[in-house]
Amino acid sequence: MRLIILALLLALAFGTAQAIPLQGSDGTATVKLFGSIRTPLNDTLEILKVDIGLMGTENATYELMDKNDALYEPGLYKTLSSGRQLVYFLIPKDDLFKLITATPLGGKPININWWARPKVSNENLIIRYYGITDWLTNQNEEGIIVQSIVVQVTAQNNGTKDLLFSPENFTLLDQWGWPYNPTAGFDSEIIGPQKTSPLVLLGFTNISLFSKPAALVYDYNTAHPVVTDFEKDFVPLTDSVVYGVNATKSAAKVQSAPPAQASTVVTTTKPAANQTNQTASAPANNSTGIKLTSLKDKIAAVHSRLGTAGSSNSSGQKSKVSESINSSLNAARERLAATKANLTKKTQNNTSNSTSKSNATLNATLNNTLNSKLNSTLNNTLNKTPNGTTSSMSNSMSSISA
Repeated sequence: MRLIILALLLALAFGTAQAIPLQGSDGTATVKLFGSIRTPLNDTLEILKVDIGLMGTENATYELMDKNDALYEPGLYKTLSSGRQLVYFLIPKDDLFKLITATPLGGKPININWWARPKVSNENLIIRYYGITDWLTNQNEEGIIVQSIVVQVTAQNNGTKDLLFSPENFTLLDQWGWPYNPTAGFDSEIIGPQKTSPLVLLGFTNISLFSKPAALVYDYNTAHPVVTDFEKDFVPLTDSVVYGVNATKSAAKVQSAPPAQASTVVTTTKPAANQTNQTASAPANNSTGIKLTSLKDKIAAVHSRLGTAGSSNSSGQKSKVSESINSSLNAARERLAATKANLTKKTQNNTSNSTSKSNATLNATLNNTLNSKLNSTLNNTLNKTPNGTTSSMSNSMSSISA
């Protein structure tokens, strides 16, 4: 058993560089799909971010097709570097996809089969991996910047007896085979024979910034581990799955996505070469399905859920900002007072005249610094309009921490 695990870890350590992104070409331009992450927006919608590389063309437009042949167009493009961009789609929650069509600027459409959903098993259990739903960097309680990752899976009991399905049985391995145990997850449940669990989430925190998630293992360190390799198990769907057994790529028929709720049905226009960082907003045919007028607003809502967005604009916003600043200033006062006490203690062995002079200088310095920061912070903040409140708060916090 130890030899099996060792071989697995060595394969993970050296095999990650062998994975090849999904790609397609029209003979002139080449499009590569490096990966995707889906972030929950609410109970019915998600934001799908696709990492795409372009070669031989400055830009391209995209259409994403789901398992029901519904089509989705991007609402936002963000440039990562020359030829590399993140493309954002607003999609139904837990939707599955089979095809993305990229049309290079002035070129022909390029169809690329989407990734197949990894499915791994042992004699009693089948694990289906649905991907990463959140991938964040944050500061832990020790003040260290670490990664936090949330993945989505289901389990199927392939045996003849009840099976206990528990988050504690999962292990996340990095590229060197270092194990991380889940710190958040679903409630353990009993899965009956030939039954399948609902989609569940697993959270892993305090992951080193040097670690790259490489595999998810169920029943790690047992005789029959179930291993999902994040790269080798991500292969493209076959043409028969995408187009049907008797269909060809040119004969494939598509239909528009069904209308979403009124609050989410909006329009986009495909980007020109100079629009890669803008939200598409020109009217388009409504038959293109769920689209966006302001995906940035949707993303801001996600950031708010993660605790990274600013306060919402309202009539009482200035008072809320002032309260927040006052609270921060009080904390600053306490830190400065603690610093003063610490410095004063260190001067106790000096003569009384030296101590008095030192304390007087220290008091003057601290009071001048605090009063200056207080006046500058409150004046800058309260003079801002409501639209500038978030920026003002950010500047205030920077001022306090300086």
